[in-house]
Amino acid sequence: QTLPPQQVVVSCDGTPPMPLHQCLEASGLPIELVMGPGSEGVGPVLARGLLHCREELVLRVDADDLSLPERAACQVSWMEQQPQVLVMSTPISEFRDRPDQPLLQRWVPSSPGEIARVARWRNPLNHPSVILRRSAVLAAGNYHSVPGFEDYELWLRLLRAYGPGALANLPQTLVLARVGTAHLGRRHGWGYAMAEARFLLQCGRRGLLPIWCVIRSLLLRVPLRLLPPRFLAGAMVVVTRRAVPKGRGHV
Repeated sequence: QTLPPQQVVVSCDGTPPMPLHQCLEASGLPIELVMGPGSEGVGPVLARGLLHCREELVLRVDADDLSLPERAACQVSWMEQQPQVLVMSTPISEFRDRPDQPLLQRWVPSSPGEIARVARWRNPLNHPSVILRRSAVLAAGNYHSVPGFEDYELWLRLLRAYGPGALANLPQTLVLARVGTAHLGRRHGWGYAMAEARFLLQCGRRGLLPIWCVIRSLLLRVPLRLLPPRFLAGAMVVVTRRAVPKGRGHV
């Protein structure tokens, strides 16, 4: 990164394998390794990692994705100029084998009003490209254990507590995401459909989503999870993906 990190918190679901541990130690980065008992799930691992962060502005990074060199500098600078924004993300370019040949762009809404509208039927931010204000997220209760929807549930809580201006998206792609059959497989089948239904019903009971939005999403989203994977992939492309703009998303 063109802006060196003050701290790199690596939060693990259990003990990392020794080769990875040795790689982290040899990186020369200011790494703090945070390990839990294992088999906790994403929510508790994210929550524990955030508690160990010392800086106010925190970039979240998925272990298997690639951040472009200017990501930290661009997002930190923007957040310093927009103190009212609590969480910001960017579009993501997806690749399968070669990061210099992205396939599609996972787009996100731009204006606060559009973000609030989109949040009523899908996640309005790209979690792998997020930068957040630690104090605000902790004040809102940190990440919860909501398997498959930890980030979406947090954004809905922030929108309810602080209004549409709490979330933002930049138009510039700063992260390249690795995708494949396993990526889609995690979002397919009865198990995920039931988890999504439980999540939506909980959002309705807690007032995070209007009841009519919950009913609409149950009718539209849950059946999609039961489609054959190739049809589900086609539906996701139509709704959330776009062609990668020329000159963007390359390393």
